[in-house]
Amino acid sequence: MTTTEQPISHALVLPDLDFLTWLKATDSYTKTFPRVAIVRSPAGNDLNRYRNVTAVQAPGVWVGNDALTHIRRVYPNVVRVDVIRAALPSDLATILQQRVNINDRYGEKLTPGNISDRFTLEWPSDARPASIIRGFNDTSDGKRNDGLEIYAPAGTPIRASASGLVNSVVKTANALNLGPYVQITTTISGQTFVTSYFRLANIRVTIGQAVRVGDVIGDSAAASIRLVVQQPGKGSGGYVLPDVVDPTMMIYWQGLRLKTTVASLRIREKPGTEFKTIGQLVPFDRSETLEPHGRTLLKVGRENQWIKIRSPQTVEGYSAAQYLVADETSPTSALNMTGINLDMLHRLGKPDAARLKGVGWVRFAYSVSMDRGSTNLDAAYNYYAPFIDRYAKAGLKVILVLTHQTYGEGQGYVWPNMDTARWRELTARFTDFSAQIARRFVGKDQVAAYQIWNEQDTPMNAAHAAVPMPSSDYAYLLTESIKAIRSVDSKVNVITGGHVGGPYQGANYARATISAMPSNVRPDAIACHSYGRGPVGNKYSPFGSIDEDIDAYSKIMPGAQVWITEWGVLDRPDDPANDVADYAVGFVNRLKMLYSGKVASAIWYAWADTMHNGYGLVDRNDVVKQPLYDRFLRA
Repeated sequence: MTTTEQPISHALVLPDLDFLTWLKATDSYTKTFPRVAIVRSPAGNDLNRYRNVTAVQAPGVWVGNDALTHIRRVYPNVVRVDVIRAALPSDLATILQQRVNINDRYGEKLTPGNISDRFTLEWPSDARPASIIRGFNDTSDGKRNDGLEIYAPAGTPIRASASGLVNSVVKTANALNLGPYVQITTTISGQTFVTSYFRLANIRVTIGQAVRVGDVIGDSAAASIRLVVQQPGKGSGGYVLPDVVDPTMMIYWQGLRLKTTVASLRIREKPGTEFKTIGQLVPFDRSETLEPHGRTLLKVGRENQWIKIRSPQTVEGYSAAQYLVADETSPTSALNMTGINLDMLHRLGKPDAARLKGVGWVRFAYSVSMDRGSTNLDAAYNYYAPFIDRYAKAGLKVILVLTHQTYGEGQGYVWPNMDTARWRELTARFTDFSAQIARRFVGKDQVAAYQIWNEQDTPMNAAHAAVPMPSSDYAYLLTESIKAIRSVDSKVNVITGGHVGGPYQGANYARATISAMPSNVRPDAIACHSYGRGPVGNKYSPFGSIDEDIDAYSKIMPGAQVWITEWGVLDRPDDPANDVADYAVGFVNRLKMLYSGKVASAIWYAWADTMHNGYGLVDRNDVVKQPLYDRFLRA
């Protein structure tokens, strides 16, 4: 899954008069609930930046002393409005303390009905760059479009834009010629909406099933999907379906950012090339859109359109939409793609999280065997869980690698002598272990992804941590593992083991694996190990450009990001750290500049020297290697 839940975007708006006293009244609340932005009065502040707004409705603050009406009229991007009626700071302090006491951020338990949520649609397509290719009521094909055409090449995973109940699943063309589609009904704040997703394949949901926003409901069957929204009793007629409404203003993509496709893009004071330049964007920048998300996604990449943006340097102005594409700030985006491979069984392989500040990921094997054939899942959990919890609380995304060391090692298998029957036998126990491990972590926001096996396309006996198998046997193991893990945790990512064979052998193996899997079971991503690749001409890139790996693996599952779960410098522990730093930073910079929408992670191997044959950020004595250490963490 490439759309991971974003951090809370929440503003608490306080009166301007006697502001410091009002601010003091929020102390307990802001210490209890993370990421609450304090806004001093609505006047002069753009609340469209926030998904959720808690509005203190004190006399004289809001137009007409009506915070809800004011916000809904002036700030169309705000999704949730939580109104607190407080005449004095002491009133506010009492109400907020009551919320703190029962862990009630928005007062839903204390004062039911105080919240107004508007119906929104998260972005449904995993394809990047994201865009709406045909808008509502567009008549370019001779008739009014009753929804939005959303970019999604065939095979792209399609996700539920809103939570609700599946009320219709049609897998063949019907009398209305509407062809494979899913309808989901959502009721929110007393209003009912029906969202239809047309032109699907491999539909994964059934009638009556409850789905959550972000759940995969199927794949795209064409170059785009059509999304139609109906509001029974309130929409418009004249379309194939009744009660149709315009979904454009309903699109809310939390974490949406814009990036430029050119080396330097001007920000202008007003929309037009004749107006003053007030700033610029470069490819690393991620800018906020100051326009409704649906309208933004209609404009990106189009000529003669301008989008109002706020740059990372807080410059507000207009940039040409032709040179902008939609990006995201999710934990799987390029802004936080770097990571470190660790080893919880190595004396140096489990550093304090503070030493990893600056990277987004950590990855390590979940070894139940403990190198001695153990099958004690409780003992493994008791060992690994404290480390996983510590890294997760520090904001790091954890990838657990489930391999032959999870189940298989010490169980009598002789890897060079394996055949399909033996792999099937192992798979039964391996997938049972996988489900039991996932069950221990589900709902704790500690594990971001499970990676199934490691370098399964490698030659036999190439590495201690890699056990190869034929692609057909791996397809079966991967399929059963995905089914087992998703039976207990439907939200976590499940990705392939890292293919080490490069853009030809490795990609062919991955393609054969996916082809041998049932059409309704897919991993969330293809992973690769890109050793010997990077910036062209660098001495640590003897096999060529990293572009070749990304191009080859991204074509196997269109729309899914590529996860580089290992890369680095092997077998050269004494090389100058400055040379390795140049290679590492050049590698990351190229990914960020060209592939921010296609690459989820780039995880360095390894943290420390003596962790097998990787080049560590620290040496065998746990001393950091400069300038590699600082430059990599800043990258």
